[in-house]
Amino acid sequence: MSDIRQALRVQGRVVYALILREALGKYGKSKIGYLWALLEPVIQVLVLVAIFSALGRKSPVGGDLAIFFATGIVPWLIYSNLASRLSGALGANQALLAYPHVTPFDVLVARALLEVMTMLVVFALIYNVLYLVGKAEGVDDLFNVLLGLLLLSLFSTGVGMVNSAIRIYFDSWDKLFNALNRPLYFISGIFFTAASLPPQAREYLQWNPIFQYVEWIRSGFFATSSSAYTNHSYAISCAAMVFFIGLTVTQHTRHLARNL
Repeated sequence: MSDIRQALRVQGRVVYALILREALGKYGKSKIGYLWALLEPVIQVLVLVAIFSALGRKSPVGGDLAIFFATGIVPWLIYSNLASRLSGALGANQALLAYPHVTPFDVLVARALLEVMTMLVVFALIYNVLYLVGKAEGVDDLFNVLLGLLLLSLFSTGVGMVNSAIRIYFDSWDKLFNALNRPLYFISGIFFTAASLPPQAREYLQWNPIFQYVEWIRSGFFATSSSAYTNHSYAISCAAMVFFIGLTVTQHTRHLARNL
């Protein structure tokens, strides 16, 4: 048991060191890098608010459009960032993989944790600013918000792990994946809710796991947002299955990953 605890402590220190390295590599020593992590979702929210306000559209769940779009944009960015950035994590940390204590799994987990923590801080900042200026109300069910974010993060990390494994064999996979992934932006519930869709469209879009997680998160945020169309069993199964597949392919390709 003491050997297991010692091994876990070592791996914990490795992951922590990797997170610090990732943060420095992504954001640099300048505060501008950290500022962009906040500006990206804010700009997207403001653009959508401007467009929908000009069209005379209202929030499907009531309240201000800004908080409605924020609860769609931030979950989308969590998915998008994890799915794409984990793909290049092994190549960016190739030199470190020469050390026996650093595994491909450590590298992927470190980058995933940094992305998730960054976006959660950004989410909290956006919400609190909107709350202080009267554009958002109190969170209705924080537990469901956090659970939805956790499942989304697990699902997205699994997708990112699969992408990193595919990239070992197919170096241009990133470009192809981004092209295939782009249409999901428009069908993942950023602009609408399940309740606002025609039944036939809702029937098809409910197979999109990201749409399920956005609905789950919003049902916790807004008392007026119904969870009747959220298939909780399907959402949990997708997160567990994709994350398990990600772990499996990462383990299967670990030797190849050290020799990219």
